Formats: sequence, C-alpha cells, structure tokens
Amino acid sequence: MRKWPSLWVRASPTQELTFARYWLLLSYLFFPVDWIYYVPNWLFWASCCSATLLFSLAGLFLLRPWVKAHVSDTAEHNDLVSYFLSVSGVIYGILLGLVAAGVWSNFQTLSGQVDTEATITAAIYNDLATYPPAARQLYQQELKAYVQSVIHQDWPAHHRGQVPQASSTRLRTFKNDFFAFVPPDARLQVVHQQAINQLNELLLAHRLRLRGDQDNLPNLLWWVLIIGAVINVAISWFFVAVDSTHQVALTCLIAVLLGSLLFLTAAIDNPFRGGFSVDASAFESVLYEMVTY
Repeated sequence: MRKWPSLWVRASPTQELTFARYWLLLSYLFFPVDWIYYVPNWLFWASCCSATLLFSLAGLFLLRPWVKAHVSDTAEHNDLVSYFLSVSGVIYGILLGLVAAGVWSNFQTLSGQVDTEATITAAIYNDLATYPPAARQLYQQELKAYVQSVIHQDWPAHHRGQVPQASSTRLRTFKNDFFAFVPPDARLQVVHQQAINQLNELLLAHRLRLRGDQDNLPNLLWWVLIIGAVINVAISWFFVAVDSTHQVALTCLIAVLLGSLLFLTAAIDNPFRGGFSVDASAFESVLYEMVTY
C-alpha cells in the first residue's frame, strides 16, 4: 500500500533551539523590558500613550483616503464598522479587565504576604524576651540580622528582578540554632513550642515572598493584549466622517485610553519592581522597634 507523507514533521533539536532563541529575542524587543522599571511612572505612561497615539494617527491618515475612495454608502458602511468595533471592544474589554483584576489581586496578595512575614518576625522577636539572657541575646541578634538582610539585600535584588538568597541564609542559621534550644522548665517549653509554630509560619511566608517575583504575566498574554489593542485601533480607521477633526479627536481618545490601560497592567505586573511596587516599609518598622525598644 502507498504510504502518505506525514503532515507534521518534528523539528530537530537544533531547529527547536534556534526557534526558542528567536522567540526570546522577539519577547525582549516587543514586550515590557527592564527599562520600564527604572523610569518614573509618569514617563512610562507618557511613553505608552505616545506609542498608541503615533500608531493610531499614522494609520488613520494613511488609510483615510483609501477608505473614502472605496465607500459609496457612508451610512451603511459606518453602521457596519460600528458593529464590528462594538463586538471587538467588548471582547477586548473583558479580556483586559480580567487581566488587570488578576494583576491587581496578585499585587495585593503579595503585599499582604510581606506584611505577614514582617508581623511574624516581630512576634517571634518579642517572645524571645522570656528566654534566658544568653539564648535571648543570640536569637535576637540573628533575627535582627535577618531583618537587616531583607531590607538592605533582598529588596535591591527584588528591584533588579532577581531572586534574593541572602536573607534565606540568615533565616536558616536562626532556625538551626533555635531548634537546638532545650527549654529548662515547663513554662518556657510552652513558649518555645509556640515560637516554633510561628517560625514555621515565617518560613512559609518567606518562601512565598521569594516566589512572588515569578508571578508576572507570560509573554504570550502580552502578545494577545497588544494585538487586541492594535485590532481595535485599526477598526476605528475605517470610519468615514465628513469632519475629519472629530474623527481625529475620537481616535486620539481611544489611543490614550488603550495606552493608559496597557501602562496600568505593565506597571503593577511585577509587584516588586517599578515606581508602583511593594516596598520594605513593614520590615523597616520592625527593625525600628528592634533597635529602639
């Protein structure tokens, strides 16, 4: 029997690696990159709106003569464009709304996790006041070193988009020393057991914070968002208006709206980076209490 050729030919490992490199290059060229986290929010917003404005106006002025030359019934044509723009706008609005809500929810969740980590650290530090002087001094110094490491080493690493490791070493040292402590009486044994439970919660909160850097939008979703914005702007180019001034003004408003929404999504996409980000104020407050009281 005759064998039909396969319609799907598996790429070789070399071809797959080349394709992955091209995809990574396109991701770096067309999606939010590190520079957006090092400029003020107003400048990033102005950049997003300027890009959408330039694209919208350039397409409008280039396509407007061709559209007017090929449209005979202006009313019927505008009704058809309005229908497609309404459908496209609703679909894109739902998608962008869900993405923005998810990004904001992730931002609030991570901010709450940081507050929880700082609060548990302060609680353990206060419980150490009931320990013997030698053990209390050692454990409090180690916790203080942990908080200082979070502020001065972890947060700069977060701002660079890196997963910090300095505070993990400090916390691991404190955990090993703290687990080795043997309470001398029953009262301190109860306190020590509660402190161990709090330490386990602190380890969990610490791990969740370190994982927070990886909870940003994938590049594939950014492709969909940007292409959706382009489609909505492109549909508006097909309107035929007698007064071009009104059409230009409305096109500019749509462009600014889309640019602002894309800016908002990108600004809060990574909770630890950029001008609008989770800061270390909770740990700074804990460190102030450790030093002052």
